[in-house]
Amino acid sequence: MYILKLQHSFSAAHKLTHAYSKECNDNIHGHNFKVLIRIQTHELVNGMVVDFKKIKEIINQLDHKNLNDILKFEPTAENIAKFLYDEILKLFPEDIKNPNYHSINVTIWESDNASITYLI
Repeated sequence: MYILKLQHSFSAAHKLTHAYSKECNDNIHGHNFKVLIRIQTHELVNGMVVDFKKIKEIINQLDHKNLNDILKFEPTAENIAKFLYDEILKLFPEDIKNPNYHSINVTIWESDNASITYLI
C-alpha cells in the first residue's frame, strides 16, 4: 500500500450567492486556503502514485484568482474540494480510476480552524 500526501496552499477571493451569511454574500472576500491531498493506492503508474508537480499545477489554477470568475459553481470550500478531487482523478489512467484501486481525500482549510474533506 502506498500513501501519497501533499500539502499545498493558494490564495483566492470569492463571493457566495446563497444565503449563508451577510458577510460572505455581500462582500467579495479572500482566504489563504490550505489543501491536503491524500491518495492511498496499491497501483503505481510508471513507478509513482502520481506526480506531485501535476497535483500542484491543478491547485495553482486557483491561486490569486476570483473563484467566481473561473469556476462554474458556487465556490464554497465543499465544492472546491470536490472540484480538486475530480481534477486529480483525471491524472489516473482509465483502468485504475475505480475506487477499488485507490482512495483520494481532499481536505481544504478556509481558515486555521475550519476545514472540509471530500472523499469517496
